[in-house]
Amino acid sequence: MHRATLISSAAVPLRMVFFMWVFFFLEHYYGWTLSLLGIVPRTLPGLAGVLFAPLIHGDVYHLMSNTVPLLFLGTMLFFIYERIAAQVFFRSYVWTNMLVWLFARPATHIGASGVVYGLAFFLIFFGFFRRDFVSITISVFTVLLYGSVFYGILPGNPFVSWESHFGGALVGIFSAFNFSRLRRVY
Repeated sequence: MHRATLISSAAVPLRMVFFMWVFFFLEHYYGWTLSLLGIVPRTLPGLAGVLFAPLIHGDVYHLMSNTVPLLFLGTMLFFIYERIAAQVFFRSYVWTNMLVWLFARPATHIGASGVVYGLAFFLIFFGFFRRDFVSITISVFTVLLYGSVFYGILPGNPFVSWESHFGGALVGIFSAFNFSRLRRVY
């Protein structure tokens, strides 16, 4: 049996963060308008945003506020739940953005916060659904560090895509429930 290391567990989140920073550099250094690749709900061009929106950020604060939790939560996901981590990450990325494309208000939605919310809500709720010591410990630890995510799923700042946060939360909770019934997740 292969057991994940911290380095191997960080590979997927590090790749995503790398591309987030590359996109940010290209947009701000070369002046490219990459926000055109964001999610514009229910439009054909906006469908490209399902793949590209999480890689695009408005400013360095926006980029950093997604970089740190994405690296931490993503690495924890792949380290603890290596058997299901790729599926959870995929769902948090693609399913969340599909929900935004289908249901969000008309605007351009960018940023990786939907993915972050998907990962956080998965890690929080998985322990509650699974009810084993490791998963409950991870849930409590995640709540202590990222419990404020519950406030982000409510509409507030019109320049923040609460729909991405809400979609990520739904995907994370659904995935936690769905995978909690599997016998082997570690």
